[in-house]
Amino acid sequence: MNLTDIEREQLLSAARSRTVRAADVRRAKLILMLEDGESRDSIMRTLGCDSRFIARWSGRFLSERLAGMYARHRGRAPTQPPAKLEARVLKCTLKHKPADGSTH
Repeated sequence: MNLTDIEREQLLSAARSRTVRAADVRRAKLILMLEDGESRDSIMRTLGCDSRFIARWSGRFLSERLAGMYARHRGRAPTQPPAKLEARVLKCTLKHKPADGSTH
């Protein structure tokens, strides 16, 4: 992989972070493990992934470096409008008290 110092620093920061998305942490750990020379079997056991995951993200890193480490899937639109969902949650919260007697 031949990581630069800046790339290694950013990947280590992401891998240790508690605020970065879990998927991004997993990808950062993958690249760091590949750089350290770990075997594919060891990586699959540690990260709980398959060989396609390793091939996809290592390939993207090799072709685009850090810019390739972000998912290209934009997600999907919410099934309910956010205002409607918020109103439903507030209604439930205000009308029903917790069974254990705790406060809201």
